[in-house]
Amino acid sequence: MKIVADSNILFSALISGKGLWIDIFRSSEIYVPDFIFIELSKYEERIIRRTTLKEDFSVFAKELFSVITVVPRLAICEESQRKAIGLCSDIDPKDSPYVALSIELFIPLWSNDKKLMQGLIRKGYKRIITTEEIFGLIMK
Repeated sequence: MKIVADSNILFSALISGKGLWIDIFRSSEIYVPDFIFIELSKYEERIIRRTTLKEDFSVFAKELFSVITVVPRLAICEESQRKAIGLCSDIDPKDSPYVALSIELFIPLWSNDKKLMQGLIRKGYKRIITTEEIFGLIMK
């Protein structure tokens, strides 16, 4: 399964430090926009402070990112970016890179951000999947 993961998914994985996340990521093709690095830099201290892994955090982070494909913004066409900005402008503009990548690759956006999901669905964008749905698909 190909999926675009938004930042809250990666933050949850990094904070939990559980190998289950790596198993899920390995069983799928996970894509993220390069914008993830801006968000990781912004919240790095908070993630490290909250993680259950202290000494092994960097090892876990490397392993997690070894199974993720990071897509640079320049690889996403302007039309996909414009559509995403239009969809996200009144929900949360910083989510537009994730939505743009989902539009560009024509694959679901994996998010647990209820405000984002409800806002996108209200606007007719239904290519969204939750962690609960991912677990259901993978555990079958």
